[in-house]
Amino acid sequence: MRRQAPWATLLLVTCLPAAAAVPTLPFDEVRAGMRGTGRTVFAGSKVESFDVEVLGKLPNVGPDQNLILVRLSGGPLASTGVLSGMSGSPVSVDGKLIGAVAYAWGFAKEAIAGVTPIEEMLAIADLETPERRRTGALAPTTADLRRLDSADELRGFISELGDRLFPRRILPVSVPLSVSGIDARGLERAAPDLFRAGFLPLQAGSAGATEEQGGPLVPGSAMGLKLVRGDVDMTATGTVTWVDGDRILAFGHPLFGLGAVDLPLTAARVEALLPSTLQSARMARPLGEIGAVRQDRAVGLVGRLGVRPRMIPVRLQLTGADGAAHEFAFEIADDPLLSPLLLYVSLNGVLASKERVFGNATVRLREGSVIKMLDNEDVALDNLWAGASAFDYGTGIAAYILHLLMNNTWTQPQIAGINLLLEYEEAPRLARIRRAALDRYRVASGETLEVTVLLSPYRGPDQLLTREILVPPETPPGILTVSIGGALAVSRDEEFDGPVAPRDLDQLIWLINQLRRNDRIYILASRDDSGVLLGGDRMPNLPPSVSRVLVRPGSKGNVTSIPQRSILEEVLPSEYAVEGYARILLEVER
Repeated sequence: MRRQAPWATLLLVTCLPAAAAVPTLPFDEVRAGMRGTGRTVFAGSKVESFDVEVLGKLPNVGPDQNLILVRLSGGPLASTGVLSGMSGSPVSVDGKLIGAVAYAWGFAKEAIAGVTPIEEMLAIADLETPERRRTGALAPTTADLRRLDSADELRGFISELGDRLFPRRILPVSVPLSVSGIDARGLERAAPDLFRAGFLPLQAGSAGATEEQGGPLVPGSAMGLKLVRGDVDMTATGTVTWVDGDRILAFGHPLFGLGAVDLPLTAARVEALLPSTLQSARMARPLGEIGAVRQDRAVGLVGRLGVRPRMIPVRLQLTGADGAAHEFAFEIADDPLLSPLLLYVSLNGVLASKERVFGNATVRLREGSVIKMLDNEDVALDNLWAGASAFDYGTGIAAYILHLLMNNTWTQPQIAGINLLLEYEEAPRLARIRRAALDRYRVASGETLEVTVLLSPYRGPDQLLTREILVPPETPPGILTVSIGGALAVSRDEEFDGPVAPRDLDQLIWLINQLRRNDRIYILASRDDSGVLLGGDRMPNLPPSVSRVLVRPGSKGNVTSIPQRSILEEVLPSEYAVEGYARILLEVER
């Protein structure tokens, strides 16, 4: 069973108040052989009729959910079959509304559709959206932050989002998604993730500065649901089912089944029909905004006219390989699950529209790239990535961090906006640590020593970098392990620390802001320790007997042995993404 275009949405403020008085025919009274009519848009904004024949009923297809099987005919349906975008098209028998076209089957030889009974849709019409949206259920740890070290993990995260938003049940769903502001290359890059989320992406125009409104919307009118608006625009389209004053019902099936939502609602204009053996679709473009979708439920969408949803503003300054700067301003839907996916595919589409996306490259987020918070410290995103995975990192990091913030388990975060200063180079700015040395290997606490690092850039001359470090005066005698390397190498070397769980959103933001940057060389010194990590709190330098008791098998609580304790950390700046690692033993004398 194939859910039709799930993004259909709504009507104009001038909708007909008399729609609530339209008589209905309950599911129990619908019989095979009944004939009626449906209403939808095949071209422009004109609502047209098509013929409907009831074939049968499918009771209990879900909890308290039924389905009416119908055959559609008339207009272009003989050559197109059921169109993606017809979801929500009202169906009546003898002047009584029985429901909305909602489901179709791919490769069907006839226009056979599933109709959601109208009484099930009317049951959700009065649901209201709470002032405070839901929070997620994620308690991030340092283990979650380490996913930022792997491009494969980031790609997997985006796949997880798509699967969570639109799990593949019986057959994949196609939802017409009109995309503008991204060219054919950019859309090709973003398409797999949009497909995974249940969309059929189509290049189309948008209302733009003219904010064309179109005529008054009525049951059967085309409508749009904006996910992204501005210089990048992504609008899912469908059909209005029912109107009562400022309330509307649409789709007859869920968009994603997110429950309470707050997404922009627009009128829409059908520009063309795209026949397909698999799934025909309506190509439509959004018109002016007229309200917001407030509920996304199993049997349809509930919208309110004349209200304006809150979106998250994104400002992107892209400096390309030619040195020219391009600025983009757009907004993404404010939703814990949708926002990260929409940010990722928007950045992917824009960058792929402007630059080469395959092969080695360099992507840098300059200082000033932040997620701005209303009630918390801003979250820094500046970093540099180089190599074959630079593109995935440059577009995926911000989306993943946004996911951690919006789905935290402690509080509802207020995202004020996202500012990205992104630079792209076709050559990979990579450098590897070839050798590292100390000016001496025996030192007293409180003394300084010099560290020398030989760095070999990609297709460039070797560089010799030096840095003086101070051995802390309180350092006890013994052997220190000095680790010298890029961010990824030294972070992996510290994995013995185990995951640290922040206790609130402020601590999570602090951890994110302390993440090491790839364009720096880190010099760390540590020593053997008998400490433990107890319930997220580090307890260093315990007597060995106490440590053994705490971590013995069968002990209660979340206890992890910490065999090393950090003594110092110094940073050596670089203009390259640094790879490589060196380890040196240093003796601290009495």
